[in-house]
Amino acid sequence: MRPRRRRLFAPALALAVGLAGCGSDNGLNLAKVSGKVTFKGQPVPFGQIMFMPDDSKGTKGPPALGTISSDGSYTMSTEESGDGAVVGYHRVSVTGLDPKPVLAPSKNLDDMSDNEVMANKLNMGKALEKAKKNEGPTFRARDGSIYRIITPEKLTNPDTSSISIKVAGGSNTKNITIKEDGSVVIE
Repeated sequence: MRPRRRRLFAPALALAVGLAGCGSDNGLNLAKVSGKVTFKGQPVPFGQIMFMPDDSKGTKGPPALGTISSDGSYTMSTEESGDGAVVGYHRVSVTGLDPKPVLAPSKNLDDMSDNEVMANKLNMGKALEKAKKNEGPTFRARDGSIYRIITPEKLTNPDTSSISIKVAGGSNTKNITIKEDGSVVIE
């Protein structure tokens, strides 16, 4: 077990050291962004949101990601937790998920041998196909858990969502209301 953790620790340490050099002097013009996501009048209980800078409108930089909390709230992060998104226009994706996974790995991936990880991935792939047939659109998390998508599937991709948000300097509140027909209102 110990050697496996060291292998995982080394890349994490390298990433942390690399990011340590990326502070406020990195040239990015970030602004705080938070809000709430609702669908059919109710808070989306779990999921993720992504702001992808819109090159066609002159916004360049890395994407920002946010996790949707149980009350539907989110806060965007680009390099550090809660630091915001690049100022400018963004194409946005929203992936609202049922908080209870359709299927979860039997063990933590760090506790599995390489053979167990491969077998687990194969089994999860088969289960994903079955879940799609029975549950509708699904999303696979980094840990291998499979969740049912509860918001319109077209919103899970910034290229198909038709959601555009302008981030201004300072602090931004962007509430995202998803209607039953899949249309979106930004407040």
